This record gives sequence, C-alpha cells and structure tokens, in this order.
Amino acid sequence: MANKLMTYNRAKGECERLQKYTKLVEEYPSESLEQWIIKEYAFTNSLVEVARRASEKGLRVNGEEIDRDYVVFVIDSKPQPRDRLHNLLRNAYKAKSRAIKNRYN
Repeated sequence: MANKLMTYNRAKGECERLQKYTKLVEEYPSESLEQWIIKEYAFTNSLVEVARRASEKGLRVNGEEIDRDYVVFVIDSKPQPRDRLHNLLRNAYKAKSRAIKNRYN
C-alpha cells in the first residue's frame, strides 16, 4: 500500500477519531455473552475468529457452541439505547455485507 499524503488537519482529525474508537472498545464492558461477542468483533473484525475464540473459551449458548451464525445474530441485532460500539459495528457490518452482496449481483 502506497503512503498517501494528507493535510495536517486531516491527520489530526483522523488521530482523534481513532483515539475515540480505541477508548470506546477498551472501555466497553463484557458483562454478558453478547457484549463479549461485540467487543471481540471490534478487536478482530472477523465473525469466524470471534466464534473460534468463543469455542476456545468454552462459551456456549443454550448448550451449543457459538458459531458464525450466532455471532452474526448478535452483531446484526438491534443495539440497546446508548450502546455506541454495538451501533457502530452493526452499521459497519451492514455496509460491508451490502458491498459484498452488490459485488456478486
């Protein structure tokens, strides 16, 4: 990937945006299984990787291993009010899914 030159102000704005995002992810609670999945997805951006990590930890839902489909279900579910990280990830997931879908149509 080639280095792309940007203005100082744009770089400063991007740094601030990234710092807010990393703080949001780092401070996100993982008190429930759903929150743990959301936080892991923020770290990995991979549905399959989240399912693999859940399996490694022995996490289950209704006695069954967590699979990619369950991770999709959690990410794509309606976020609780004020759950900024879930809302952000859900919107990004939907945009990514649309882009992939449109690529093959």
